[in-house]
Amino acid sequence: MKLNARTVLLTGASGGIGQALAREFAQRGAHLLLSARNVDKLATLGNELRALGIDVSVLSADLSSADGAERLAHAALSGGTPDLVVHCAGSMSFGCLETIPTEEITQLWQTNVIAPSLLTRALLPALRKQGHGRLVFVGSIFGSLAFPMYATYSATKFALRGFAEALRRELDGSGIGVTYVAPRYTRTPMNDGAPARIAQALSMQQDEPAMVARRIADAIERDRRDLFFGFGERIFVKLNAWFPWLVDRGLRAQTRRMRELEPATAGLPQ
Repeated sequence: MKLNARTVLLTGASGGIGQALAREFAQRGAHLLLSARNVDKLATLGNELRALGIDVSVLSADLSSADGAERLAHAALSGGTPDLVVHCAGSMSFGCLETIPTEEITQLWQTNVIAPSLLTRALLPALRKQGHGRLVFVGSIFGSLAFPMYATYSATKFALRGFAEALRRELDGSGIGVTYVAPRYTRTPMNDGAPARIAQALSMQQDEPAMVARRIADAIERDRRDLFFGFGERIFVKLNAWFPWLVDRGLRAQTRRMRELEPATAGLPQ
């Protein structure tokens, strides 16, 4: 699907990858429906793109709320049916499971899994009637390779990957394509703090949001079914599928190092 003159609904547009995607789509001539919870950042981004002559509408939506997805779908469809829906909204949680509050676990499932599921369901009748479209789900490499200290986050991304895979098969022949994207560590505000310290200490490969956005846009225009970032990460995903015990062994030293670097885990059993 070429992005020029296409209408794109983008959730999570105020985040690091979300903002980069909005700018990349704009450069490729798309009409944008931008959604995010952070109203100020969303307004600033909208004004920036309008100043460049881009057709932009901003839709404030809190996808962590129970009715956020339904309200966003209603607002998005009021002006017509989008050609492309990019689910980029997401939350992240880091730390040993015992240290993660109940509310944080609940919010992760709501934002990362339930909201995109409900939003997709609400938009599907219009997309089917339109006869074409593409749904893009921005997941994570942790959705194929569960990582210590990211138990709940990894679980939500595994769920999102499964949802996208099942939906792709369900929509076969409908004219609606599905793309799943799995970035690796990306330099975004969501990864500030402990995740950034861990990534630096473990010499993890890090990507810039603009590069990630460019590759996602390329994947969309080529109608790709999925996009996994990082050669080494892709190898680990395959190893994890065939020899999970080997990956368990390989991650032991990293897990110990992560515990040392994160003070909140210092008093927990080793």
